[in-house]
Amino acid sequence: MKSSILGAFLASVCVLAPTLAGCSNGCGKGGSSTDAGEKPRVVVSIFPVYDLVRRVAGPDADVLLLLPPGRNEHSFDPTPRDVETTAKAKVGVMVGLGLDPWMEKLMKEAAPKARLLKVGDRVPTLPIKDDPVGASGHAHDDDHDDDHDHDGHDHDHDHDKGALDPHVWLDPQRAQLIVRAITEELGRADPAHVLGYRERATALDASLAALDKEAEARTKALTKRGFITFHGSFQYFAERYKFDILAVIEPFPGSQPSGDYITKVLDVVKKKNATVLFSEPQLDPRPAAVIAAEAKIPVGILDPVGGGPETDTYEKLIRFDVAALEKHLK
Repeated sequence: MKSSILGAFLASVCVLAPTLAGCSNGCGKGGSSTDAGEKPRVVVSIFPVYDLVRRVAGPDADVLLLLPPGRNEHSFDPTPRDVETTAKAKVGVMVGLGLDPWMEKLMKEAAPKARLLKVGDRVPTLPIKDDPVGASGHAHDDDHDDDHDHDGHDHDHDHDKGALDPHVWLDPQRAQLIVRAITEELGRADPAHVLGYRERATALDASLAALDKEAEARTKALTKRGFITFHGSFQYFAERYKFDILAVIEPFPGSQPSGDYITKVLDVVKKKNATVLFSEPQLDPRPAAVIAAEAKIPVGILDPVGGGPETDTYEKLIRFDVAALEKHLK
């Protein structure tokens, strides 16, 4: 999204519709204002966080999702309609940690006075592993200054060495902390309805606690504990439920594994008796299929974002992923 395009669009919004929030007090200066009696608008970057926000908000706020289900959260480019939607927002909720930088740019330019919550800053985080074969857990080697690390990855991505893994929502216990942060932020933005936000958050917290216990019991019953993922989304899930991610084909979004790295992954498949490689609905399935065919293992689906018919609540998303693991790791 080019700044010049965004600026031109905001200017046109003010000319054509001067009553839009964000233009009533001067274009680009008052994006968080609302009319008297109007529900506060909250915009959210990705579906799983959106589901938590809308359930805390209930009838007291107008909550809108920006990233369409099925789209890649790392590389989304907001449309002019998203700009218009965001210009009326009083609160923006995003993950941060390098996952959705497009959201922060959008908020700063379309609704600079709106409150912005980065939920990734409100939970314990883990670093993205520098050696994603064998789950070594080594931190990034800051002495490497070339464009290729020692694993043979081309680093064509937005993450710096030592970056934190942004997929924090895939642990229900961290999701409970996210709900608390959402509740606090909505209460600050809309004090008149703070009790309603807190009541709904308490109910949601109980649902997430029950979900966590269910997922723990179901995953604990699985005899196989290791699997391979194409993209590095499931580290928090694996940590919570004591799985071993044996290898990650694409630990950083957009990184291209070298031939040597793929050879290492194939070697892990043999040594660890890996039985499945998981891809994601938001990714092109062909690279994962090629590698899985070479390794002679099936391709499964783990969904980190959801939003489809089978994953249209946070709880359904986690259960979808637990069921995928049950299918392949029994």
